Amino acid sequence: MGTKVNIMDLEVDLLTQETLQDEILNFLDNDLLNVVHMISLDYMDAFDQNELVKNVLGQADLVLPGEKAILTRHHVDVLETGGMVVDYHGISGLLEPLRQLEKTIYLVLRNAKEAKTVYRYLSKYFEKERIVGVYAADGEVTEETLINDINTKLPDIILLSMDSTSQEEWLENNRAKVNAKLCFAVGSVMPLVLRENVYVPVWMKRLHLGRIYRWIVGIPYSHSFRRRIFHRKMDDYNIKKKFRR
Repeated sequence: MGTKVNIMDLEVDLLTQETLQDEILNFLDNDLLNVVHMISLDYMDAFDQNELVKNVLGQADLVLPGEKAILTRHHVDVLETGGMVVDYHGISGLLEPLRQLEKTIYLVLRNAKEAKTVYRYLSKYFEKERIVGVYAADGEVTEETLINDINTKLPDIILLSMDSTSQEEWLENNRAKVNAKLCFAVGSVMPLVLRENVYVPVWMKRLHLGRIYRWIVGIPYSHSFRRRIFHRKMDDYNIKKKFRR
């Protein structure tokens, strides 16, 4: 079973892990490109200020919470205890089932560094021949060449991570052009994912400084820090909403 919650006028889907898996498998069985967005705290400003973002999200098949902070006022701990997907780990939980089904994936990422990190991570779950393409938006490959490559390799899944609003522009321009079954739009949560799964240099590991390094890098993305930011954004939003009436 699923429901929706309203966060600053953005409708976000709340699903159990089991329901989410069923939804994803259904998407992979049809012939249309289904789009699943994962939303972080950083996405809220773009949604509030940009009509393109609103339109693209309005056409999404699912809009999922990408981090717990945006569910702060919806009893997130209770939701998590009840088995609801409350952050990007819900998508991570799908990787093993997708691997067993031998699904293929194409990576469309914001830069070469991100592409290298995500490829390394996904290689734990997907055999290398199942990762059929990697594209970095800061490279020299044109968008037309990218679309042609996707349509030649016919991936089941596209993992899309770009800066807002480049991600939404890409979907607006190309959703009807690409031959794939499912697109995960994760651009707003990818910085959080990378910070929580930061790569520790070998020399730091040798000096036993890995834990300290992860803690320092992760401070701006800690749940308590992000929760405080959300409260401020929510208060500002409510004030602005009063003036709009």
